[in-house]
Amino acid sequence: MAAAPELMIRDSEFVGTFGAARTDITPPPGIYARCWGSSTHDIASGVHKPLLATCAMFADADGNHALTLLALDLSWWSSKQDELELRTAILEGSGLREDELMLHPSHTHSAPRTALEFVNRPGGHLIPQYRAQIKAACIELIAKARARLEPSTLTWRAGRCELAYNRDLTSPDDGRVLCGLNPGAPADDTLLVGRVLDGHGKTRATFVNYACHPISLGGGNTLVSPDYVGALRETVEADTGAAECVFLHGASGNQTPRRSFESDSSAADQNGREVGFSTLSVLASMFPPSTALGFAGVEESGTPLAIWRERVATPGTSIRSRRVTVRLAIADMPSREELKAAIAAAQEDYMVERLTRRLLQRESVGDGTEGDFSFLVWQLGDSFIVGTPAEMHTAFQLELRRRFPGHSIAVLNIVNGYASYLPPRADYAVGPYPTRVAVYAMGSMEVVLGAADLAIRDLLSEG
Repeated sequence: MAAAPELMIRDSEFVGTFGAARTDITPPPGIYARCWGSSTHDIASGVHKPLLATCAMFADADGNHALTLLALDLSWWSSKQDELELRTAILEGSGLREDELMLHPSHTHSAPRTALEFVNRPGGHLIPQYRAQIKAACIELIAKARARLEPSTLTWRAGRCELAYNRDLTSPDDGRVLCGLNPGAPADDTLLVGRVLDGHGKTRATFVNYACHPISLGGGNTLVSPDYVGALRETVEADTGAAECVFLHGASGNQTPRRSFESDSSAADQNGREVGFSTLSVLASMFPPSTALGFAGVEESGTPLAIWRERVATPGTSIRSRRVTVRLAIADMPSREELKAAIAAAQEDYMVERLTRRLLQRESVGDGTEGDFSFLVWQLGDSFIVGTPAEMHTAFQLELRRRFPGHSIAVLNIVNGYASYLPPRADYAVGPYPTRVAVYAMGSMEVVLGAADLAIRDLLSEG
């Protein structure tokens, strides 16, 4: 008779070496900082909380094969060149390969623009200086993180946070599909938390992977801000010995915080504390490294009791990276010439902003009917990090996690480029905002999902 399967509860783990470093990347006063079409200001009036850049480096036991994540408190890349020039300089300055670096903005909508296309806007003359500041900071952070590599264990556990809501609301007034909180639709409340401990049990870093747009603050806010990410970090770090808390912006294409588009920074702070305390709850539930909970037998009492006890679990040591490229159909959109003419004729600031974004997107993908879409898949032990340049929706991460239930999977939006939204096919029947501005055609998300699935299976087959 075959042995009964072992009953065990365990977390995804990676044992290797880890290093981290952080610096301030708050922009100089007076820089162009308009991210909302509804804004009436071009230059921020002050700073709510500093913008930070954090480098997290994962490596094997010898520190030879390293994967580097740069998490930046920035909004999104306005053009292909906006991101590519910065990432190329970082790769050249650090000696990393393309598949070894994830450049990941938090997607706060209260950070300055970094694209040179905006140098002629008010305060735009400071953009080149700010770009140089970011480049130098990132290269220095990578060197510091590499110098701080030491034996560590990364542990992941999923919890829940109820801050995020679906953001596709049918207007009760005119039936339009609006971008805003929809309490009647389901949202993904998954909160994936990573904890890095050294050999003495000291917390070296935490990771918070959550799918919720950092848009607590809207067009009426005039302060530079990391949005809810700032208070989230402060809350977690106050309880973990000031170890760097790194926000990983999840597949939030269709999710918004409960308090959205507000002008008062207290809304961002409240939202951030909610995610922070939810994170601390998950951290409190974690086992020590290399520890699982296993079924230990029956204890006869008033009723037979199932006894579970801690036992040793073998963590994973694999560290691999895969750069995946798929060919996607480009969505039907106006030509560059048509968009330039529309911008010239536009009378409202919000329309100029909409059309300018569309023009930069069109220039990024070119005038063809198809384009390459590249993304990264990293394996860390029995966990995976999937970073795409798009704003993926929750359907993407929910399905990946369903297909690989024995592995923690962190999905990161806007990694190494910006490709607008990749909505699931079902959304096109409703027509929310992301389907109207997507640069790739309906069905593209499903193509990327299939490619990510295959990449994870290939990595697992390598042992």
